[in-house]
Amino acid sequence: MKFRIRFSPIPLVIMAFILLGYKDLLPVLALAPLAFFSYFFGTIFLVTIMGFLVYYKVGGIEGLLLVALALIFVESAYLDRENAPREHYLIVAVAALLAIPTYVLIAGLSIFMPKFEVTAIAVLILISLYLFSRVVTSD
Repeated sequence: MKFRIRFSPIPLVIMAFILLGYKDLLPVLALAPLAFFSYFFGTIFLVTIMGFLVYYKVGGIEGLLLVALALIFVESAYLDRENAPREHYLIVAVAALLAIPTYVLIAGLSIFMPKFEVTAIAVLILISLYLFSRVVTSD
């Protein structure tokens, strides 16, 4: 199996610097190198970091940014293994980081609308972001 590590360490390094402020979450980084070998292990890393964030009640923009960076890391490790074009890395990063303005939008809407409608809007935005990223990266 021949693959080069190209871009995937970048989000991992940024995530490590953010996690320095949360000493309880640092052990989850021990699972991160497994994502270089398999998408399955990368998914385990992603689920583990989300579990730690929920357990230690890290939410808001910081929690969202950590999940987005973990997702970018796992996906870019997969793209590294597949020797994907550079544009695919950009699409993954933009799609994941669009969660932040979406969070701000939904938080703003939650002041004026009932919770069910806000949740429905959030789901529609999430589905449209997913479909956009799938259409753009399909060959």
